Amino acid sequence: MHRSGTSALAKLLVTLGADPPARPNPPSPDNPEGYFEPAEIIELHDQLLAACDTAWFDLKPFSLEAAAPERLEAITGALAAALAVDYPPATAPFPLIKDPRMCRFFPYARQLLAASGMACSVVMALRHPTEVAASLGRRDQISATYAGLLWAQHVIAAERDSRSVPRVTVSYGAMMADWQGTARRIRRLPGPWGAADLAQSPLRPDLRHHTGLDPVDMFGPRLGPLLDRLHTALTGLADLDDDLQQARIDIAAEDLLEAAGRHEKVMTAEYLFRRLSASPPFWRSPDPVRDQTALAAIFDDLHQACSRTDDA
Repeated sequence: MHRSGTSALAKLLVTLGADPPARPNPPSPDNPEGYFEPAEIIELHDQLLAACDTAWFDLKPFSLEAAAPERLEAITGALAAALAVDYPPATAPFPLIKDPRMCRFFPYARQLLAASGMACSVVMALRHPTEVAASLGRRDQISATYAGLLWAQHVIAAERDSRSVPRVTVSYGAMMADWQGTARRIRRLPGPWGAADLAQSPLRPDLRHHTGLDPVDMFGPRLGPLLDRLHTALTGLADLDDDLQQARIDIAAEDLLEAAGRHEKVMTAEYLFRRLSASPPFWRSPDPVRDQTALAAIFDDLHQACSRTDDA
């Protein structure tokens, strides 16, 4: 999920021997140490989401079937070409491909990598949803409940779709507290890991913010414990990634998504608002009139619900 310490984790992976992209996104005030993300591939991922009439901040499940076949074919070809430029086999035999958007479409990404001759392993970054929500609220002015459910959508899909590949789950807090232990766990994955000196930390604990937040205070008495429970179940993968732990995650995810259904209208309203007000072109609504009409209908329903409450 976005804002989960993925850049710090990517820096650690590069320190351990993974090859960063040839054309990375530059550092920014949000990430002064750098993103370690392939800039062109990120843009193509945004195009892929837009072709499916969605964006990274959508709570609905992702579906490739929503894209026009010719558009999907063009984006797939462009992604294959970008992979070859950013990770040429002669100079980047151990590619690090980092983009939180891939949580939404990992099966597609995995097929694309296979077609490009790449086997893959997954290092899944995990941060408590309170910290993610606080970070998204500060950067993007996303409401806490929406951010919490967006975190859940990303981590549920990422965990479910990566069960059949070699993987390691990394807790952001645990990595910052014991990066050497995290490095040892990561090196169990297949790959030509380097012989980096583990005596000096490549990470900066001073860049970690938003700690010690209460999930009930942030998300309310219903969703807060359910989000916390899902995070606990996912954190358990760091110790034991087996069928029993995955079943615990499935149960926690099902309970959370059932409770989240009660927020569907207001969450849809926030999503439509964000698409209608977005600046980046691939995040914007492709049909503003359609989405404005849908947003007005939701507001009408909410107004009527308030009127019924007043009458009662």
